[in-house]
Amino acid sequence: MKLKILTLNMWRYYEWEKRKKNLIKFLKEQDADIVFLQEAAYDERLKEKWANQVQEINRELKYSGESFGKLMEMKKWHEKPIDWVMYYGFGVLSRYPITHSEVIILPPVEKDKKFGFMHTIVKTPKGDVDLIDVHFENTNAGAKEHLKKTLEWCKNKKIRPIIAGDFNMKETEGLKKIAGDDYHISYLVKPYKSFMPTKFSHDQVPITLDYIIAHKKKFKMSNVECINNDVSDHDPVIAVVSNV
Repeated sequence: MKLKILTLNMWRYYEWEKRKKNLIKFLKEQDADIVFLQEAAYDERLKEKWANQVQEINRELKYSGESFGKLMEMKKWHEKPIDWVMYYGFGVLSRYPITHSEVIILPPVEKDKKFGFMHTIVKTPKGDVDLIDVHFENTNAGAKEHLKKTLEWCKNKKIRPIIAGDFNMKETEGLKKIAGDDYHISYLVKPYKSFMPTKFSHDQVPITLDYIIAHKKKFKMSNVECINNDVSDHDPVIAVVSNV
């Protein structure tokens, strides 16, 4: 069985009115089997329209499997304090039924903020597939430690997952050293840059922060792409993952 996997940091509601239509059009064109989303938002001011940003786009995409998990509460918007409830977190859209979804918060390393991953199980005709949607701490030490903790969690659970998302890991060699023995890594199949700086960015040069990795004992990986466009400040990363 082959699965087309797409991962994208949605960038919350920044410039959303400019991006929403393009993002939905892009996701329809790509027609991925499974979409991993990071920085998907919940805004209580919109709760009469939709439950969260994942449901908002899925109204048009119409994936049968949909999941959203809160990660971190936002206290500011455009650097100004807010008096309403906002979160950002994770989302998964799937062609296959979702049977389980939970958010795991990882211990902070250098920043006192919440980072972690969402574990989702999808039921495919070839059996259950474990998905780990990640958003790690945006420091080199934090990203490495969070990857180690995530792989340890998977090993303890005895799962061989597909892991995708915003690893916040600028040092690809570090990723290779930590995960390379057990996982295929999208960047090593085909190198790319996934983060394009904006006026809001700390980094002002293109770098690689987003990856898809898949356990070697369960999957193969091919057809890696990173498509430069204007749907987010991160570029979507795509790969085809198939059973060994």
